This record gives sequence, structure tokens and C-alpha cells, in this order.
Amino acid sequence: MAKELRDNVSRVKRINWFGTTIFVGLRAADAFLQYAFLRRRWASDLVRVVGGTSLAANLIVDGSMHLRPYYNLIAAMAFGSSLKQITHIFLVLEQEMFPSSAVTVGPLQHHAGNLTSPLLLSAVGFYLIGLLTEAVSEIQRTAFKRDPANKGKPYAGGLFSLARHVNYGGYTIWRSAYALASGGWAWGIAVFAFFFYDFAARGVPVLDAYLSGRYKEQWKAIKARVPYRLIPGIY
Repeated sequence: MAKELRDNVSRVKRINWFGTTIFVGLRAADAFLQYAFLRRRWASDLVRVVGGTSLAANLIVDGSMHLRPYYNLIAAMAFGSSLKQITHIFLVLEQEMFPSSAVTVGPLQHHAGNLTSPLLLSAVGFYLIGLLTEAVSEIQRTAFKRDPANKGKPYAGGLFSLARHVNYGGYTIWRSAYALASGGWAWGIAVFAFFFYDFAARGVPVLDAYLSGRYKEQWKAIKARVPYRLIPGIY
């Protein structure tokens, strides 16, 4: 008998203010922590603690102790990811956020993109594409679901017409692009592999089972019409 897959998302539609407050607090704090890791050279100290060689201070901050453009970009990406997810909590999310989930997910977002080293600036393009894909697709779906005329109907319009779980695909892209920008190719590939595998092996099958049970033939028709699961043209 196959092992039952775990759903990390509550399907109960109500607000858990305690869990929501914890999540928002952790994500807001993360943006400042990421800046401090660079500006106060905490990241360099951490690298030395584990036996590595850190970059010279003048490569990270200038004579006025301001971050150089490259590291300002990394800090801006941290701020953008926090802002997107806090906005998602208030404008899109309908399910309750358990305190345990908030505590688990918040730090995960921080560690998934935290190692600082020379980066490929092309990652910024993928970061923006992924972040906007996730945000826009979820706003489109929320607008559809809030229309009383669509009650009881699954959504497969907008960006979701390109892949059934395109928001997950967008998330995978921007998380790995952020890791690539801050940690190089190896870290970017590792983060991409982690999230892609988790969504493909657990997240998508769990959500597919939920949607199949709720929408039945309607969801079956969407699966036939939209063959891709995460990333259009790829998977």
C-alpha cells in the first residue's frame, strides 16, 4: 500500500489570527535579517565559523558603510519575496494558517536563499518572472472565486490555463533564482531540485486528489485541457 502523502496546507477556510501574525512577523523580520547579514557582515562571520573564507569587507560595503549595488540587489530580492508573501496572506489566502506552519514556513523561506557569494545577475530576470507569475495567477484565481456566479467551479483561466498549478511553478522559479543570485549555480540548482521534487512528488498529487474529490468531472476536464502541472511546456 502506497504511503499517504501529507498535505501541508489546511483546507479549512477561516482565519487563524495567531498563526497569521506569526507568519507575517517572521517574513517581515526576514527582510531586515537579510539586510543585516550583508550590511553588518553576519554572513561573512558565519562563513568563517564553518571554516570558509569570506569576501573582503570592501567588496560588500563602500567607504560610507553602504551596501554596494550587487548586495543592495540581493537585499531587494529578500524584501520583494517577503512583501509578496505578506500580501498573499491578506489578499489571497483563504485557508487558516496554523502557528506550527507559520513557524516552519517562515524560517524555511529565510534559509532557502541565505548564502551570500558572487552571483549571476541574469537570475534577477527569472526571479521577477517567477514572483510575478505566482502573484498574478493567485490574484486572478482569487478574483474568480470571489464572484458568486463562479461558486462551485474550479478555475483554469488566466495563467492557470498554461499549467494547472502555475503558481507553484512560479514559486519554484523565483525561489531558485533568488538562491542562484545569492549563492551561485550549485545553491540555485539545489533549491530548484528541492522545491520541484516536493511539488511534483507531494504538493501537486495531494492538491490534485483534493480537487478531484471536490470538483469531480469539472476537474477531470481541466486536466485534459491543461496537460502541464507546474511549468508550461516543461512539466
